[in-house]
Amino acid sequence: MKIIGLEVFGVTYTVRNGGFKLAGGRRFTEFRSAVVRIDTDEGIEGWGEHASSPQYMVALHEGALASLRQIGPGLIGVDPRQIAVVHEAMNRALKGHQYAKTAIDIACWDIAGKAAGVPVATLLGGIHQAEFPMLKMAVMDEPEAMRDQCRALAEAGFRTVQVKIGNDWREDVRRIEACLETAPLFDRIIVDANANYHPHEALHLLNATRDLNFIIEQPCRELEDNLTVRRRTERPFVLDESLDGLTSVFRAHAADGFDLAMLKLSRFGGIAPLALARDCCVAWGRPVTIEDMSGGGIIAAASAHLAASTPARFLVAGSFVTAYVEETYIEGDWPYGARGGLPSLTPGLGITVDQAALGAPLFAIRQ
Repeated sequence: MKIIGLEVFGVTYTVRNGGFKLAGGRRFTEFRSAVVRIDTDEGIEGWGEHASSPQYMVALHEGALASLRQIGPGLIGVDPRQIAVVHEAMNRALKGHQYAKTAIDIACWDIAGKAAGVPVATLLGGIHQAEFPMLKMAVMDEPEAMRDQCRALAEAGFRTVQVKIGNDWREDVRRIEACLETAPLFDRIIVDANANYHPHEALHLLNATRDLNFIIEQPCRELEDNLTVRRRTERPFVLDESLDGLTSVFRAHAADGFDLAMLKLSRFGGIAPLALARDCCVAWGRPVTIEDMSGGGIIAAASAHLAASTPARFLVAGSFVTAYVEETYIEGDWPYGARGGLPSLTPGLGITVDQAALGAPLFAIRQ
C-alpha cells in the first residue's frame, strides 16, 4: 500500500456558550484547524486533523497549512501503515511543528486500522474499556457561578471536574472554596491554573488552601518553576503544558515532578508518540488523561482510542474537545456525556467524516 495523495481542508469550530476564558486574559470563541484526507493506491482513505490554539500552545493554523505543504510531497509513495516510517519522512521534510504532523499521524492510523479490519485501539494494544468516565471543566467565572457549574456537572453524572483558576491568587482561593462545597459529589476535583502563576503566587494559594482537598494542575509555565512548587507541597500534582514531548516527560518523571499527566495529541505529534508517552506513564504508575486543546470529531475519536487502550486504573478520565464546540465535521450521533467511549467498533477511527460540511479542499498534493 502506498500514499498517492492528500487533501487539506480548512475548518472553523465555534466555542459553545459564547466562548470561555483561561488565566492571563485569554478568551476563546473559535478555533481553526486543518483536516487532512490521505488517499492510497488500494482505495483506502484516512482522516486526520490538528489542534490550533496559538494563545495556549505552539499551534498556529497558518503554520500548519505551510507545514503540510512542506511535508506532503515527501509522503507520496510511503506505506501509511508503517507509522514510524511516516514519522521519519515527516521529520526529514520538516523539523518540529508537531501539531501539523498530528493530522498526518492520525490519518495514517485510520488507514492502518481500516486495512487490518480492526479499530485503532486494537492496534494500540487492545480495548481495556469501550466506555470510560469523562472529565469536564468548570470555566473561570465568579466563585458562586463556578460552584453552580460544578453542581450542574455533578447532577449530569460527572465525577471528575477541572476547575479553572490562574489570575489573582486571592480571588482564586475564593473560587476553590466555593467549588469545594460540591466536593462530596465528585471523585476528584482538579484545580488548573493553566501555567499563569509565578511560583510565589502558587505557593501563596497552596498555603492558603492547605486544609482543602484538591489536585493542583500546572500552576507555572516552566517545568523548573513547577518543580519548585512541587517540592514545597504535599498536594497531588498534574503536569500539562510542561509535557510537550517524550524528553520533557522523562525530565519531569526523573525529577518526581508529577502524579498525573495531561497529554495532548497536538503537542506530541499524534497517536504514535503520545501512545509511547502514555505507556511510559503507565509503567511508572502515573495515571493519564488524553485530549487536545481544540478540534472536532476526528481528534475526539483519536483521543477515544487512546483512552480505550489505556488500562482502566491508569486512566483519570476521557476528555473530548467536541464537548466545547458546536461543529464536529463527522456524520451521525456520537452520544457521550458523563461517560464517553469509542464512536464505534468499526475499523480505523470508527467515524465517517462529513465531506459536504468540509467544502472544497484548500490544496491537494498528488503523485
